[in-house]
Amino acid sequence: MGKIKVKLWTNQYVIIIILSLVMFCSFYMITAGFPIFVSTISDNPALAGTMTTTLMLASLITRFFASVIIQKVNMKLLLIISLLYFLGTIGLTFLNDSIGFLIFIRALQGIGFCMLTSLVFTISSSIVPKSRLGEGIVFFAMSTSVGTTIGPLIAISYLANYSFHSLMMLTLGLMFFSFLCSFFTKSPRKLEKEPTQTTPKEPFYKYMFDKRVLLPCILVSLNYMTIAGTVNFMGMFGEEIHVGGSISQFFIAQGIAMVTIRSFSGKIFDRFGHKILIIPAAISGAAGLILLGFSTSMGTVLVSGALFGIAFAILHPIIQAWALTLVPPEKKATANSMLLIFIDSGLAIGSIGLGFLANYVGYGMTFSYSGGLMIIILILYLIGNKETVKSEDKKKKSSKTKFIPAYEPDRP
Repeated sequence: MGKIKVKLWTNQYVIIIILSLVMFCSFYMITAGFPIFVSTISDNPALAGTMTTTLMLASLITRFFASVIIQKVNMKLLLIISLLYFLGTIGLTFLNDSIGFLIFIRALQGIGFCMLTSLVFTISSSIVPKSRLGEGIVFFAMSTSVGTTIGPLIAISYLANYSFHSLMMLTLGLMFFSFLCSFFTKSPRKLEKEPTQTTPKEPFYKYMFDKRVLLPCILVSLNYMTIAGTVNFMGMFGEEIHVGGSISQFFIAQGIAMVTIRSFSGKIFDRFGHKILIIPAAISGAAGLILLGFSTSMGTVLVSGALFGIAFAILHPIIQAWALTLVPPEKKATANSMLLIFIDSGLAIGSIGLGFLANYVGYGMTFSYSGGLMIIILILYLIGNKETVKSEDKKKKSSKTKFIPAYEPDRP
């Protein structure tokens, strides 16, 4: 007798998917738009990168206590308040164009970014039925990834013809749509506390850090340093090679590759493990970035976008799935928390570090040099993976590893 299939596409699930898609699109329109605007008033790539670095540092600091707030406050109410707060930060951009004030706004938005992403991830995972958890999270991850991809595309194309403040009006409208959607969400019931094997006698730092997932965290951080470069500096690179807003087509190629690869990469991980995916993904990412740096026409830009899209699709979710197999069930929350912290750190370091580099070598060579980060990912993975192979083999003998896709913003 077959099992009854629990419904996944409930009204609440559809609402949170739409809300998250529009919200992430808005986030990354702003993230791509700020550096372009700052470069026009300062002509300093490092200062342009500071816009994203400020956002991610504020998000990183907030992340240490966001989970505590979410557990204690009604999540629907907190979602409404957080969206209203973020709408207010967008409104502040119309008051002053000074660099100092814009950096202050980005810090405020970093707080909202952390709260909103934490909330939608928590709400979506609680809505999905346990029997269809993998499928539900894959679709949610796809919505955030699509938003992350098309946000910069829209911003770069839009700013080629219109003003920064009109772009802010557009993002204000989109975020207001997400705000309206939040009223139709329902606050999920308190998540059931999973039994843990830890004791109160353990020091606090053990709940925040686990050395077993340090290598995956470093790899994810390096990956997001390269993503920071494409999000922040693609618009200025279009001007550098004289293709203007057409450079945004890079994100179309990236998005198509990402959606295609993610449709089957999880099944490959289930059957063959992470090695068969991470190695070619790192090579593809390095090739894409190096090719992008030497691009002088849209043809090579599109090819580089597809190659980078393969890495974009694989590295984060597969490394996260691998990290979760390295720790016992009671430490999975710790592993996820570490990954998010390292992601924020990678985006912050990449934004300002590559900005300083672009100031000296130009945007094209900056992309090519950032391809070296993908090579470092490959080398660290090959060296570090040897130390975990034995323990993983023991686990595979006792139970089959199940793929858990990443649902955080391909922050994206």
